[in-house]
Amino acid sequence: MGGWFWLLAGIGAGVVASWVGERRVFVGEHPLEGRIAQGERISKAVIGFSDMHESQLEGAQLPGAVIGLINLEEASFHSADLNHAIFGLSNCEEVTFTSADLNGAVFGLCNLEEADFSQARLRGAIFDACNLRDATFEGADMTGAQMKNCQYEGVTLPDGESWSPTTDWARFTETGHPQYWRAG
Repeated sequence: MGGWFWLLAGIGAGVVASWVGERRVFVGEHPLEGRIAQGERISKAVIGFSDMHESQLEGAQLPGAVIGLINLEEASFHSADLNHAIFGLSNCEEVTFTSADLNGAVFGLCNLEEADFSQARLRGAIFDACNLRDATFEGADMTGAQMKNCQYEGVTLPDGESWSPTTDWARFTETGHPQYWRAG
């Protein structure tokens, strides 16, 4: 039994090392904002354990990034490429995601209170156990998105209407819905 444990542990360590090996890691204080300002594309970045509140990250090119355990309060990701990014356990209060590419992005256990997703591309995005109070999704493309166990009070929906307990999110996420609303 002990031999199998060490074999599986070795395989697991190899997988983790391979996964981390193909990523660029930004932990703590780092020059990420400057690199983004220069237009550098940083695929599969791992960003965490830092305070980046009020960071100006407009046009950031961070596809496939893993962003977690971070304070991004009042940061701006306007027109950023964050497709397939993963945000976890992060404070994204009042973050601007306007016109950002967030297709396939995952938000888990994030504070997105007053976040602005206006005109964002959120196809296939997942919001799981997030605080979305007073967030806005006006004009966002949410086709295929999933909204699970979130707080929605005060949310502005893609069609500009206000969320209510009777809101049917499928109207914005499922193309087969009889009242499907299409962005732009």
